[in-house]
Amino acid sequence: MALPYRKISQKILKDHYNALVFRKGRGNVYLVGGFIRDMVRGVRSYDRDYIVFGDIRSFVKQIQTITGGTVVEFKNENMIRIALKEGVTLDFSKAQGSLEEDLSKRDFTMNAIAWSPESGFRDFYHGRDDIKKKIIRSLSSLNFIADPLRMLRAYRFAAELNASIEKRTRVMIKGLHNGIKQVSPERITLEFFKLLNSEGSAKYLRMALSDGVLQDILSFSYNVLGRSIRAVSKLERVSITTGSTTLKVLLKKRFSQPLTYKGLLCLETMFACCDFPYKTLPLLVLSNAIQTRIELSSKGINEVRAKKNPDKEQLFEIFMSAKEASVDSMIISNRLDLLHDYRQFLRILHKGLLSSEEIINISDIDAGPQRGKIISAVKKAQFAGRLKSKQQALLLIKEMSKSVTTAAQ
Repeated sequence: MALPYRKISQKILKDHYNALVFRKGRGNVYLVGGFIRDMVRGVRSYDRDYIVFGDIRSFVKQIQTITGGTVVEFKNENMIRIALKEGVTLDFSKAQGSLEEDLSKRDFTMNAIAWSPESGFRDFYHGRDDIKKKIIRSLSSLNFIADPLRMLRAYRFAAELNASIEKRTRVMIKGLHNGIKQVSPERITLEFFKLLNSEGSAKYLRMALSDGVLQDILSFSYNVLGRSIRAVSKLERVSITTGSTTLKVLLKKRFSQPLTYKGLLCLETMFACCDFPYKTLPLLVLSNAIQTRIELSSKGINEVRAKKNPDKEQLFEIFMSAKEASVDSMIISNRLDLLHDYRQFLRILHKGLLSSEEIINISDIDAGPQRGKIISAVKKAQFAGRLKSKQQALLLIKEMSKSVTTAAQ
């Protein structure tokens, strides 16, 4: 629900950092962008962006003397940041011309609203109306040319706000989408991951595909990407929405980089569906943790889909292959009915009839692949129900150890 301007003004000044900046700025500073946008939406915001008229370095130094933190200067973006503890950042940009001229160079109307205690709200481009109507509207095609990443950001904002992208804005993107190839992979990855993190990301991935942006980023054909988006849509409509409360909480947790578990599932789905060579995609930067998880989940997904009614021994092999991505594989394959089996697998793996250490001592086999095979065979036999007691486990270990010794002789 949109808040009236009077209440937003009160909330702005209740924020400790805003109050400090305005007290020191004395009419030469405006709050702009995300903080105001989110306040209008009635959502708490952590974005604090300021336009500074005058000597920006001197002003930032005054603030940093009080707040502490690290000063980071972004020369290409004409911005200076104070990075504080717990992820708090204060971003200061030097005014580009008059206030109206500066705001005209921003990405979308919803981010082109400014406020100061002296002037109140300055909304030259009717951003508040667009926020209320949930419309993503570009201020100018020149702004896309100045920073092509804004084209991808349009879909990300639309997904986060459950908004529509204004028709003229999409026409601009369709004509300029090739420019996104000029953007650094790190910046593209950040926006792409934020899009995947959002609810209903498939809808906006489809828009990005239709407008040419997604093909520029992932370098695959329209049809291949279309299949992957349909798989993501099914994941979001079926597997995730019908999951447990525990799963829904887990979806919001950060996995690696800015990717949440929900975003990870979408990324794994895209790659598993179309067998993307994700290591060679030039415009995405994936951490080692994400790459490993994709590899493991792809193995699990392929095996679960290949064996529609796997027996216990086959399930053991699937879980051993997918490892920590086993649950991902089950969610993506819509096979949460196997979750009970996976929990049993984990119990036996970590604490079965005999621990791995006990099996090693009993088998008396030197370290190597044969020892690993014995441990796996004992765990698998218990999981499949062929071993029900320690005595049976001991007999199996002795039998296998004897075979190994005989073969060695």
